[in-house]
Amino acid sequence: MEGGVEDICKRSLAAMQTEYFDLYLLHAPFQRSGDAFRCSLADVWKQMEELVDSGLVKAIGVSNWRIKDLKQIVGTAKIQPVCNQVEAHPYLQQLPLLKWCSERGIVLSAYAPLAPLTKIPGGPVDAAVQSAAKAHGKTKGQVLLKWQLQTGRLPLTTTSKPERLVEYLDVLDKGFVLSANEVAAISTAGNTAQQRLYWIKCKGEFLEDPTKESHER
Repeated sequence: MEGGVEDICKRSLAAMQTEYFDLYLLHAPFQRSGDAFRCSLADVWKQMEELVDSGLVKAIGVSNWRIKDLKQIVGTAKIQPVCNQVEAHPYLQQLPLLKWCSERGIVLSAYAPLAPLTKIPGGPVDAAVQSAAKAHGKTKGQVLLKWQLQTGRLPLTTTSKPERLVEYLDVLDKGFVLSANEVAAISTAGNTAQQRLYWIKCKGEFLEDPTKESHER
């Protein structure tokens, strides 16, 4: 990270024309190439903490971190990460990581939450999602977002269409709750075809095989 964390943050603030960020994340536990940082993750995290101390950011977190990465900072850090933003959907449930983060008060933010609908249509999850959507009078996208929330994940998605934003916000309707059987049906179907969409070409041993439950606990 040429220039250090603070320099990069200040450049981003200037580009965004704002005085501080509400949340600032370390995008990955290594460089874009897959090579390790020049300093340890603990040292990088100390630089992140300094951003909070200086008022440049309000909260700090990480993204695309594995359990073994988090173990290098959690417990000894002055400020714990508020979240770990990772790819997560029925086809990549990352259950050990979800459990580990939840037990330590780290929110697992899920990007690509609509992957079964937008990236991998036609898979085994489709039938369970369609059935739940029909039963509740909701869209398939709403069902997938609700599955995320009810399984302990915070889904993150984007849209440029106002009507789609209204659709997504409607997921928070308190009257819309998937049954335990509906949640289980989506999870079970997704477990039959676990796969990763992002970081798959990263150099090195970035991620464990998503089809195996061998993640470090």
